[in-house]
Amino acid sequence: MQNFASLWTRSVIFLLGLGWITHLSTAQDTTVISLPTITVEATRQLETYSTAARSIFVRDHDMVQSEPGLSLQRALRGLPGIQITERGHFALGERILVRGMGYRAAFGVRGLQAFLNGVPLTMPDGQSMLDIVDPVFIGRSELLRGPSSLFWGNASGGVLHLANGKDSSPLRVRYMTGSYGLSHALVSSSLKIGVHNLTAYASRVEKTGYRAHSKGDFLRAGITTQSILRPHTTILFTVNSAFQDVLSPGSLTLEQLDMNRKQADARNERQSAGKESIHVQSGVTLLTRTPLGHLTATAYGIRRSLDNPLSFAWIDLERIVGGIYAQLQNDLNSVLSLTAGLDLRTMSDDRIRWNNESGRPGQRLLLDQKENVESLSLFAGLSTRFSSRWGITGGLRLDRMHFQMTDALLSNGDQSGDRNFTAMSPSIGVYYQSSSLTWYSNVGTAFETPTTTELINSPTGQGGFNTDLDPQTTIGMETGVRGLIKSINLDIDVSVYLLRIQDRLLPQQAEDGRTWYFNRGKNRHYGVEIALEWPAGQPFRIHSLYQYGSFSFLNGRDEGLQLPGVPAHQAHLTLHGSSSNGWTSQIVLEAASKMWGNNTNTVQSDGFMVIDVYLSRSDWRLATVTVNPFVRIQNILNSQYVRSLVVNAFGGRYFEPAEGRSFQIGLGINL
Repeated sequence: MQNFASLWTRSVIFLLGLGWITHLSTAQDTTVISLPTITVEATRQLETYSTAARSIFVRDHDMVQSEPGLSLQRALRGLPGIQITERGHFALGERILVRGMGYRAAFGVRGLQAFLNGVPLTMPDGQSMLDIVDPVFIGRSELLRGPSSLFWGNASGGVLHLANGKDSSPLRVRYMTGSYGLSHALVSSSLKIGVHNLTAYASRVEKTGYRAHSKGDFLRAGITTQSILRPHTTILFTVNSAFQDVLSPGSLTLEQLDMNRKQADARNERQSAGKESIHVQSGVTLLTRTPLGHLTATAYGIRRSLDNPLSFAWIDLERIVGGIYAQLQNDLNSVLSLTAGLDLRTMSDDRIRWNNESGRPGQRLLLDQKENVESLSLFAGLSTRFSSRWGITGGLRLDRMHFQMTDALLSNGDQSGDRNFTAMSPSIGVYYQSSSLTWYSNVGTAFETPTTTELINSPTGQGGFNTDLDPQTTIGMETGVRGLIKSINLDIDVSVYLLRIQDRLLPQQAEDGRTWYFNRGKNRHYGVEIALEWPAGQPFRIHSLYQYGSFSFLNGRDEGLQLPGVPAHQAHLTLHGSSSNGWTSQIVLEAASKMWGNNTNTVQSDGFMVIDVYLSRSDWRLATVTVNPFVRIQNILNSQYVRSLVVNAFGGRYFEPAEGRSFQIGLGINL
């Protein structure tokens, strides 16, 4: 705590000095603003930001004009309740945790339901794959913190809704270059044809990488259309794709980190660890008003192909996912609203595993099986307004999930089998509106099954499902306040929470790098999140965030030990300045306290403090085009730190070092 406080104090003094310079160079407007009505989607009800009886944070983005937008960590930092650990390479994706949920993930995301343009990024088994998201094109994000299985079922320790921005430019092109071999090019277009609004984008990013064996190449593209067929009927269609070819440097021991933090794990280099993948997903959503109420229905499909050489094996995966989800909301009268819904999801994986012979599939077949997951869910919610100021919401959801595996490798016996999971998820909340503030309190629940990857990775390394692995369950309570204090133009979001987790899913790594999972007892998470912006919406403003969390084991010999991979203290501070002639500057500070590397709390990474500086110019007219130059200096103090840990890694390979000082410079042109 003392080290964190010292870092934070020095950082604030440094930032205030830079901020004063920014302040002098920007024009100010002291007009007090009022926040517009914001409809939220994460709760699947026609709620607004001011009437949602739970902690939810909404942010609009416009990074394509003024920021590099290379990672979700850069796009979503400053959101209360979330921790995003950027690894500095593309191979494993970013670890995203909400109030400590999902910390066990070595790759992908656990404990979080995520969506892009209404299409789930979370598979039916609970694993989320976010590499299809192009951060630079995110136009809006909603983060629902806390147990939320009432709304979205399995793995709903939180909910993250992302949507591409509605760029009005008929044609935009942009190119950026930077440190560590960075090259990033994009093009986007927006058209209106009758009742149809169409936006399309494509981008490619290449990077040699900060560390050895971390080169990556990413190509993303997408199309979104919105068609207003009549006053109360809209159809949304979206398709997104991602193609990647990336290398994985692996994690390091403390000795390797001290010797050369840019090196890769020798096993990963020797076995050419990395992945090539193709991911395509599409969805169509109908929003209409019927005699029975407001109907929202979405059908979607996902296809993913993966070649994944690892240090211990070569994995070939073919995945097909599909589903529908729908909800009908009927405002029975002026004070009572009923919502009912249905979710149906299915996933089919063809998984083959060979031994890895120096970066090529070997001759020894280790695993050949087909995995299927099916889920059927029903939910209902009731919302009551007792007056113009306060109301109660509640609901119940029933989930039924079936996991099935068919073994095609019979030389070691038939490992075929299935697992069935059933969960009931209640939730209730109350809100009260005083002036422009919303006070809320709720009790929510969540359940989280093992993913198919976790079920097949048994301690013995044999095929089939790990029959000893069970779901973890969570019950959570929270209370908070959000809104605008108009007298001083201060936007606030404050929440306090308590979570109790039963049968926690924990990872353990074998000597060859293979990770398997087990259940262990109980956990308790509690904490506070404080996000402030002042003066809200003004050209010169300060956004600050502080969050504290205690994430501890409660059982047996582990009593009082802290969850690895999650810092107790996190802080964020942004000084934003903009002038009337289009110049914008930002100074961003992030700080976090130490993190434990293992369940026994015997290894830790130090706390860190990082400062980034941005400068951009928007709407700069040159002849018939508009240009948007920008520059960013990342980690300006060249801090040597670790942002991401591989928890419970074998042989002390816990540490994934973050990048040192880097530069990005780019230019956008709008026609």
